[in-house]
Amino acid sequence: MTEIKGQLLSIILVIAIFGVVAGALIGIFSTLTKSVEDKVSQEIVDMDSLTLSKEESHRLEYLHY
Repeated sequence: MTEIKGQLLSIILVIAIFGVVAGALIGIFSTLTKSVEDKVSQEIVDMDSLTLSKEESHRLEYLHY
């Protein structure tokens, strides 16, 4: 009976450890994903503003001719 209790305790302990590690990894990847998402969004906004300024400069060049 003691051997079965030890094995059950070991199984529960392993499951708990995997749960803690999985929770930590999910938190880390969620944070990293949000960080990458913010950086990509900022780059898209920067590229859009660059594109708009080029279009505006072409419009101004057209008006000068």
